[in-house]
Amino acid sequence: MTRQVAKDKEEASAVEYFGEQADRWQGLYALKPAFRDRLDLFVGSLLRLAPPPGRVLDFGCGPGVVSLALAAQGYEVLGVDGSQRMIAQAETQRARRGLTNAGFRLMPAEAFDVPEASVDAVVSSSVLQYVADDARLLAGFTSALKPGGWLLISVPHAGSVVGWLEAGLHRLPAVRRREGRGFLDHSRRLYAKRPFLAALERLGFGDFECTHFEVPVLGRWGIRLSRLSRVGVMLLVAGRKRPS
Repeated sequence: MTRQVAKDKEEASAVEYFGEQADRWQGLYALKPAFRDRLDLFVGSLLRLAPPPGRVLDFGCGPGVVSLALAAQGYEVLGVDGSQRMIAQAETQRARRGLTNAGFRLMPAEAFDVPEASVDAVVSSSVLQYVADDARLLAGFTSALKPGGWLLISVPHAGSVVGWLEAGLHRLPAVRRREGRGFLDHSRRLYAKRPFLAALERLGFGDFECTHFEVPVLGRWGIRLSRLSRVGVMLLVAGRKRPS
């Protein structure tokens, strides 16, 4: 088996796993404060940096929670995901809410196909770590953005002590078997803040804003603690594509 074939199979396995979790992921945003915080961070940051109207690409949209929240604020949103079950779930929720300014398409990361300079913002919530060729996907995001457009992307933060502890505990069989813990089996990498920002800068981004967020426990107290750089498991980066 070639290395590329192995990567493609691993990526397909991650898509399948998340597709099977479509209903569960939809509910987490309503049940867990940390997920609500994630949603508020993406929506609030985009409203502040690039107020509507505008065209937004939500890559790895899952069941459409972020996409539909942005559509409700007045953006025109295209949500794409590699899982047909996620797309179906997102379409169901869109129809239920009667939102006509959001649409959803099946689009695996390896088949990224968005016209050049066609969107005002790209949002991608915790997707990059599951993608075999993350550099290629970031280049696709850059191409799709109009000059002056914003990228809002979250990645697992390599500098989080809590993140390292969570990964260590996941190796224990009793923890590994818990429902919803399988995402760690599919994550390929962590991202150190400075090298990640440097990579985005080489792609032509600047005006960075960074927010640490998410810990797996402690509810609303956890949200407050997660803003600390050594605590928050995830890192949200907002960067503006420099005009040509």
